[in-house]
Amino acid sequence: MNTDKEKRSRRGQGQYYAEPKKPTMVGLTPTGVEKLDELAAEFQLSRSEFIEQIARRLIPVGTSVISQ
Repeated sequence: MNTDKEKRSRRGQGQYYAEPKKPTMVGLTPTGVEKLDELAAEFQLSRSEFIEQIARRLIPVGTSVISQ
């Protein structure tokens, strides 16, 4: 039986991937953070894991480019 403690990553070891995550800073407005948290919660993921899965194309995002 896996417990939450067993699922947690250790420093220098990846939790779900063959490589560890590294801290990265992303600047967002308070509204952006709120919306990101809402989206991550819909997928039952942390903010970090949600962004990771988008970057790995595990969670699809729109493909059209909006020109201004």
